[in-house]
Amino acid sequence: MKKLFGTDGIRGEANSHPMTIDVCAALADALVYKYCDFTYMKPVIFIGKDTRISCSIFEHALAAKFCSLGAHVKLLGIIPTPILAAYVMKYPAHLGIMISASHNVFSDNGIKIFKGNGTKLTDAEEEEIESIMEGGFKCKNLLGKAVGRSDLDEDGIKIYCEKIRKTFQIEKAEAKKVKLVVDVANGSLYKIAPEIFEGFGFNVVFINCTPDGININKSCGAAHPKAISEAVVKCKADLGIAFDGDGDRVIIADNYGNILDGDYILAILAETEGLYNEEVVSTIMANFAFERHLGSKGVRLVRTNVGDKYIAEYMLNSEVKIGGEPSGHIIIKDHLPTGDALFAALKVLEYSMKSKKSIADLLRIFKPYPSISRSVKVKDKSIIENRAIQVAIEDFQAQLANEGRLIVRQSGTEPIIRIYAEGNDKLLMENIVIQLSHLIENL
Repeated sequence: MKKLFGTDGIRGEANSHPMTIDVCAALADALVYKYCDFTYMKPVIFIGKDTRISCSIFEHALAAKFCSLGAHVKLLGIIPTPILAAYVMKYPAHLGIMISASHNVFSDNGIKIFKGNGTKLTDAEEEEIESIMEGGFKCKNLLGKAVGRSDLDEDGIKIYCEKIRKTFQIEKAEAKKVKLVVDVANGSLYKIAPEIFEGFGFNVVFINCTPDGININKSCGAAHPKAISEAVVKCKADLGIAFDGDGDRVIIADNYGNILDGDYILAILAETEGLYNEEVVSTIMANFAFERHLGSKGVRLVRTNVGDKYIAEYMLNSEVKIGGEPSGHIIIKDHLPTGDALFAALKVLEYSMKSKKSIADLLRIFKPYPSISRSVKVKDKSIIENRAIQVAIEDFQAQLANEGRLIVRQSGTEPIIRIYAEGNDKLLMENIVIQLSHLIENL
């Protein structure tokens, strides 16, 4: 069992274990030992961050330690996670470090680690890093000319925007006819999103685009779709796009405020990519109606554990072109081996414009099975292994039979047990979720 790493790197309340300067130092030792080769050149490590106030703590702590070990550190500043991954792939880099707690509240922070090929660490690699750290291993601090240095490198945004403009051939005359509302969650896309959408000529209204260090994801963005839903209706826009704090999740709203989650986005991309008789990858949380829709098109849905890195791992070792989660992580393999919310949003927007289908039309491609979810805060997530809980889960799943699904899992990033029920009998699902929640809370 991993102690530091969750489903997406290390995450927790800033300045509280495991998000501390001491952990940063131990992590840097382990990463340099495992991934940095000094044979031909100083290792190069890129560090990016989102807009939360605590990012400077970990940016400088990691940079200082890496430099003391002889690495050359490039500080990319405030950038979305996908740009960091792209930058690591484009230039010879040993590692990329993204300081972000993604969709979490501002008081949390996290560390996402990318290898030189732009992929995240596997579970086995994370376990090895934890083992090195637990063993107290420390690299030798270097002296004199051998120490590393850090410098600013702010070209990442420029390079990324140029790639986007070359990829999408959107006519300004057509773009002007489309009114958008874009919610950047006061996060990493607050500079890039205006440059891209206004550059293409869209009639766009931006909301939650003034980060102050503590308002990231605050009742906004992909994790809080109510904000974009209400804004689209209020502004009488054609559609809305909501990102999360580090730019790797996207949710889309039609002109009525109805939400397209990751299932819908993947279904649309399956059409645009012509994936007949192929596979799409999602997680155990993907709606069964989405799976049936893909099946009707000759496309097989592969399910992984929750977490975009598991989707990415499957895609890396297969011919699958697209994958993602209902939460809005969308991976398009030909673009990047990790989720890029802005790229995925433009793909959907481009398809809507070319096909002359509104987002409301695209919402009709399938009807999701009703679902109910609840998050239960716990002191110890291992409570899920309690025998009484396991027996209850088996009993409730039997009640749903073949007409629904019950998923009970630990959050990979918070002290929470997540309960999810899906099926046609809404009353039965509500009773199951309530009873199971009470059982967990009272143990």
